[in-house]
Amino acid sequence: MLSYFRSPFPSTKGFSAYRMPGAAVHGPLIFAFAFVGFFLCWPHPMLRPLLIVWILAGLYLGRDIAILCHYNALLTLISWAAFAGVLFKPAPIARFGASHIVIPSILSAVVGAVLFFVAFAITRVKGSGPALK
Repeated sequence: MLSYFRSPFPSTKGFSAYRMPGAAVHGPLIFAFAFVGFFLCWPHPMLRPLLIVWILAGLYLGRDIAILCHYNALLTLISWAAFAGVLFKPAPIARFGASHIVIPSILSAVVGAVLFFVAFAITRVKGSGPALK
């Protein structure tokens, strides 16, 4: 299962699904996950270590979503809209994170569980490494 975390940025050589849109989706998703994690977890010192979960989710789930965007352009637009929502309207997310402590911790646990289950499922499908290469 750890082979899933081997390469956060897949190759763009030859015919690669990451080649287009690739970084145009992956970069914004990394920032969106990191910003949401920061806004939710940073106001509470006990939740600050959970920011690592959000950054890892941005790296690895963002990579998988970027590869899937190669096959579905609508998913690219949805990813960009999610990034724009986080970028242009951070105040409601920050207020929500500052006023709650249990819900951001549950959301962080859910994001971590999704990351774990995706890593497990993808490595079970192919046997070694990301199946979405």
